[in-house]
Amino acid sequence: MQSRTLFKDDYGAPVADPKSLYREEKVDPNHVYSNWHLLPNLVLERVFQYLTICQRYIASMVCRNWSLAFDFPRVWYTFALHDTLLTKRKFNYCSGWQKLLDHVRVTIFLNRKGMHIQNLIFLPMNNLFNLYEFLNVALYMHYNCPGTLDKVQSVRFQFACQVADRSEEVVFGTGGQILEMFKQVISVFPLLKHLELTDLLLDGCDGLHILDQVCTTCCETLQTLTLINLTKQDLTILHPGTFINLNTLIISPQNLSEDLLELLGQSRLSNLHITQTKYTKQGRVINYQAWKRCRRANPKLRVHLCIEGKVKKEILWQPRAPVRSILYDSPNAKITPRVMLTIIEKYKQDLEVFAHKQLPRFHMSSSFHDRCDSSLLLLARLCPFVHTMVVREKVSTATVLLLAHTAKNLQYFYVRRNAMLLKADWPYNPEWTPEFYAWLCKNARSYEAVDREVSQILGCRWQALTDKQFKMINLDLNKTLYL
Repeated sequence: MQSRTLFKDDYGAPVADPKSLYREEKVDPNHVYSNWHLLPNLVLERVFQYLTICQRYIASMVCRNWSLAFDFPRVWYTFALHDTLLTKRKFNYCSGWQKLLDHVRVTIFLNRKGMHIQNLIFLPMNNLFNLYEFLNVALYMHYNCPGTLDKVQSVRFQFACQVADRSEEVVFGTGGQILEMFKQVISVFPLLKHLELTDLLLDGCDGLHILDQVCTTCCETLQTLTLINLTKQDLTILHPGTFINLNTLIISPQNLSEDLLELLGQSRLSNLHITQTKYTKQGRVINYQAWKRCRRANPKLRVHLCIEGKVKKEILWQPRAPVRSILYDSPNAKITPRVMLTIIEKYKQDLEVFAHKQLPRFHMSSSFHDRCDSSLLLLARLCPFVHTMVVREKVSTATVLLLAHTAKNLQYFYVRRNAMLLKADWPYNPEWTPEFYAWLCKNARSYEAVDREVSQILGCRWQALTDKQFKMINLDLNKTLYL
């Protein structure tokens, strides 16, 4: 039996007919080729910013222009570290296969792209060993490779608190080394403008000195500082008062005190966000006299009270504080008459923004007496400076018309279409004229009429939002419409 010789193509695959290697493919003259390879550099740069490192590498093999886009400096402005990034699989006799940080990959990456990084993000990581090793390598590369991480202007660090809930001993056993290494890393960024530390939940001694080196290095450059749940217990943090050009401070109530308020009153701080999350165990209510002195020393200070996450607790009200906005970024927060009366009593001359974000996760009654219509209208009537309202609970179409008509300075009004009840269920008010009540009942009978009338009152095109649009609402609390 004669052996048959097999030929191979360019990819190494066997070919029985050698003539097929030289056959030309038929080209369809009607085929329309795309021009993705002709995208402008600015567009390619923006597209690559949304991709992960692996996706950028795959996209760079499409064509020559996309390969050049891989090396654009702006593509590497933001670097986000997570558990599986720049790792390799390694077998451990106790834990089996694990993904551990590959020091060679990290070194090569920081050597080639480290000089372009401006935003350094540490996502919650369960593998604390990888986090520590990356900090160690980053610190080594900064000192031994000139230019590495010299342009970092923003650092965001969030600790994985779910690990602490399962095994508190493991977290705080290695937390001391991670904390010391992280303090060294953030202290070598002379251009740092934005620093965010979230859910560290430190003990008293560690939390008291975590920003000592940052105050020395970034005293004049830092503009935004976020300290959410920096410590577990009540502990006064005075470091925010030492940054000369600090404009925005986001802090948890357990780290706020009268001494810090006195320092902030003498600073250039414009926005103070007091934020509570599900990990906020305790908090402080500052004496009204301290807030009064702070308002007198810094009249431009704007205070924002916020709740974030799946929290069922109530906001810690700060008496006499210049509260400009109240934000519930939680699916469990519900409008109650008691809460609305408290807001009106304390902040009716200061409040500008009242908002509930995220879709509700609780039962909402359709009865007029069980809804929040009366409370919202009372807020719109007694708070004359409110210019933004975000309503997610069930309200009638008549209530939407009354809110737009009553709030004289209202400019941004967001209401869910699925939460609007097609009803004119308000009883007649002696303060209303018969013509106004007839107008209210007539236009509350259709969604199109409500959109038309609210648009006419606000002076711009208005319509209720779908749930998808409602979840995309982005509020800028730091801006004011009043000088």
